[in-house]
Amino acid sequence: MIVRKRQRKMITKAIHLRGFLFGVILLGLMISGCAPSLTTEPVIFETEPVKSVTEMPALTMTITSEIVDSVPLQVSQAEIFLTYPNLNGNRIVEGAGFQADNPVEIPLMGKPVWVVAAALDESSIWYVALETGQIQAFQIQAGVVTEVKSPSALPPGMPPVLVSLDDVPTGILQPEADAAIYTNPLLLQDGRVVFLRQDGSLSIIGPEGVDVFPIDVLPDARILSAGDGRLMVLSSPSDKYPHAIMGDALEATGITIIDTAVDPVAVQEIKVATGDVIEGLSPIWTDMDGDGQREIIVTQSNAESGSRIVVYGADGNVLAQGDPIGEGFRWIHQVAVGQFIEGGVLEIAAVRTPHIGGVVQIYALDGNRLVVVDSLSGFSSHRIGSRNLDGALAGDFNGDGLVELVVPDQVQTNLHGIQFTQEGLISVWNVLLESRLSTNLVSFKMADGSLVLGAGTEDNLLIIWDAGN
Repeated sequence: MIVRKRQRKMITKAIHLRGFLFGVILLGLMISGCAPSLTTEPVIFETEPVKSVTEMPALTMTITSEIVDSVPLQVSQAEIFLTYPNLNGNRIVEGAGFQADNPVEIPLMGKPVWVVAAALDESSIWYVALETGQIQAFQIQAGVVTEVKSPSALPPGMPPVLVSLDDVPTGILQPEADAAIYTNPLLLQDGRVVFLRQDGSLSIIGPEGVDVFPIDVLPDARILSAGDGRLMVLSSPSDKYPHAIMGDALEATGITIIDTAVDPVAVQEIKVATGDVIEGLSPIWTDMDGDGQREIIVTQSNAESGSRIVVYGADGNVLAQGDPIGEGFRWIHQVAVGQFIEGGVLEIAAVRTPHIGGVVQIYALDGNRLVVVDSLSGFSSHRIGSRNLDGALAGDFNGDGLVELVVPDQVQTNLHGIQFTQEGLISVWNVLLESRLSTNLVSFKMADGSLVLGAGTEDNLLIIWDAGN
């Protein structure tokens, strides 16, 4: 394949990945036929030349993977990577600095809708889900792109989950046949797999069997994890608020917490105020006020006053909330919690009415209120009708010690880094997409602490800005 770079041409050798090791390990630890699995052949790489106008040295790679049944393997060594940076739903990344010039542009076989990626020592691996459900994969090292043959495919629209074992990516976690198709399974640290079923229940697959919880989940909800055995998912869907900006007219009216670390598993549901719904696919579940307890942050909406951001405590009581928009069927897209204002506590970055003039807002806690510290218009973090709520994220991309919100402009052909300064919110950098954004934004920290940023576009490109290029 020919990989375009905006100021120079790059050529690569193609590496064919014929199988993945992790599915064998996962299936060996769980009940046969029950667990979602990856493909199960040993990892074998081979190279084949790709014709180009430029000759480059042959690229070879060898990964040795022996499956030894007598040696116990710990599934807890595995990591997973989602379309958003953190298992708690907070779209903020660690690291500092990225290279905004000379991005790598990778032509794809179709329109990309989801991207997941991970760092590998001095390289990175990228999996792209096309609108057909087909998966394409690429490894990037020192600006050289190598396509990795991926036998994986997903139901069209399903967000992918990348699994890595001992820092070696092993492929995309495959769903069960009865899994809800617009959300993804989750691999827990103890090796159990959690997924939402099409009938609205939640299942946990472990070595001892399958536990099914009739929770009545939102069909396209994302499952969050606190890392201590507790899970969170939006529940009790209702069609009483037919805004339908995220693919259907169903919105949650409850937040369910499942504690899998206790026996029996404990289930608790927090119900929102009568007449309200939660407009989103997941909360942000993080300690915002520094008290050592995770708060639950959601966007709540109703037909009279529209959306407002609400912060719940661990006990389910409302700790703080912002002012509502004041008009029904107007939405606030909550994106990330971080220190956007120097020297302060954590703030919430959101985009008000991303489909109508899109206004970036920074909310700060003021007693039991969330107040807007500043705002900046002209941005759009979401496409109306899309289940992709990961079109914006936050991190210190310019390396100055302060966090920016990375968000597309209103036409979604540029990405901007929006930062709070002495003059208020301003765009401190931007990069050109050339075509409209069609995927989530992906970012992660490399071994040297620098950040990588990636996105897919409607002209069938994966674009990656990498400090190592």
